[in-house]
Amino acid sequence: MGESDYILGLFYSDENGIVFDNIKLSEDLTENRKVEIRMLPFKFLGPVFMTESSSSEAKWKIELIEATLSISDVSSDNVNILQSFFNLNSSLDSGGSTTNLSALIGSPYTEDIKVIYDNMINYIHPSIIQGKLVNEGYQGKNFQYLRFIHDELDRGLELIEYKLGSARRVYWEEQQNFQCIALIEREIVNGNKTSSLYTFNKDNSLRKIILSFIPSFYVMSILPDYYENLINITLEMFSKKEVAPHLRLIKLRYENKTVHYMEEFLTTTNKRKKLGVILIPNEKTGESTNISHFRKMLRSILDSNKNLEDSLLDFNENFSTIKWGINSDEDLNNIHQILDRSV
Repeated sequence: MGESDYILGLFYSDENGIVFDNIKLSEDLTENRKVEIRMLPFKFLGPVFMTESSSSEAKWKIELIEATLSISDVSSDNVNILQSFFNLNSSLDSGGSTTNLSALIGSPYTEDIKVIYDNMINYIHPSIIQGKLVNEGYQGKNFQYLRFIHDELDRGLELIEYKLGSARRVYWEEQQNFQCIALIEREIVNGNKTSSLYTFNKDNSLRKIILSFIPSFYVMSILPDYYENLINITLEMFSKKEVAPHLRLIKLRYENKTVHYMEEFLTTTNKRKKLGVILIPNEKTGESTNISHFRKMLRSILDSNKNLEDSLLDFNENFSTIKWGINSDEDLNNIHQILDRSV
């Protein structure tokens, strides 16, 4: 693949919060556009900091944001059409401090994301940390830190680039049992956008239990719109205006806890409808099944044009039909003040 066929960027944030970047850039990008692109790691990681506004003290990390891409301009003669876009984040704690490694990848293939992520967390990221410690010990003040980081990111990009195009496989994690703890419905009809959340009734004891397994209902509600818009902006920065992003998956982690947000979409002439499920590993607080089954359920509702409210109990028999708006600050504040209350 040539450089113009894909988007590839690797970013590293050290223990002092300083961000270093290495991006495969097309020659026709302006200097201002390059600066905008280098701000992307902060924007992709931004929602993590919103966990501080919830009642939980847990610091959740977003490991993966994945989107599928469809052609938005059928008249485009640009042959470099991307098929997938994803952002991978690795955070490692060492010596009481945290470092972060982030990759942005847009590809004409359906990539095996796990292969790339395993290389990030098992090789690229540890290599930077260990190499820095060793070189500081041997070279002291003569250690050229900036050159070292740049060289490590170069090697990291080469390793990721080498893995691009690998056929995607099914892993055992995808066969694990999950339970649905909320659904999000997003619609754009004739340019008018509405988004809604469905979950347990505020008085249901399961809602209070679930709060310890997610960042908050508030945070989970804002992620789909935030990231889909950000991916769209990112594609425009790289002059990929002939494709439209559709959020596929977001993975979050805190210690041994994980949350998945998975979404399916349907587009017609004047309407775009997207249905998503918020999933956690089975903790015996509701019905559970594997991820592929939930995806089939969403697909069935969209393809048959069924009303989501008529299918809520198929996802979790404890769900309420109450629709929580997530379209405004007032709506989100209601979710935060009511659904995120632990008492």
